[in-house]
Amino acid sequence: MSSFDNTSDRRVWENDFRQLERIARSAHVAGLPVARSLLADLKRANRLVSDRPPTDVVTLNNWVTFRDEENNTERRLLVTPKDFWDLDVHLSVLSPLGAALVGMQAGSSVPYVDLEGAPRLATVKSVGADNFLKRKGLEVGLCTLALLTVWLALACYSLS
Repeated sequence: MSSFDNTSDRRVWENDFRQLERIARSAHVAGLPVARSLLADLKRANRLVSDRPPTDVVTLNNWVTFRDEENNTERRLLVTPKDFWDLDVHLSVLSPLGAALVGMQAGSSVPYVDLEGAPRLATVKSVGADNFLKRKGLEVGLCTLALLTVWLALACYSLS
């Protein structure tokens, strides 16, 4: 069961809210411009109180498919800055686009200002794990297998 008030289109899962607020406050202290807008969005957002993350809202560590104003469609995993390591896969919540997408539902559009200061618009097409499988499929499986093999080899080497 989840509950929320109706003051904003942005719906943020309570577990994400606390983490996002800590990240945004740290980024604000560090002087990152996106921190102020993320903090403002969090302040206005509806907090979803539930034991599980919502399936229809952009949350941390979940896939989001979005379209820009040029009609380009992309899929990314929304992550914290410490979990960001692959530009083709991840979208940091401290990027202008990542901060704008947090808490938005499929079908909703959200304006944001990119790193160059240009106004942009992103539309959430879908939310969920199946996005990644449709995009990369075998490529991801092979990469995961290769990384696991390297990790096991290193573990065996360090034990000997």
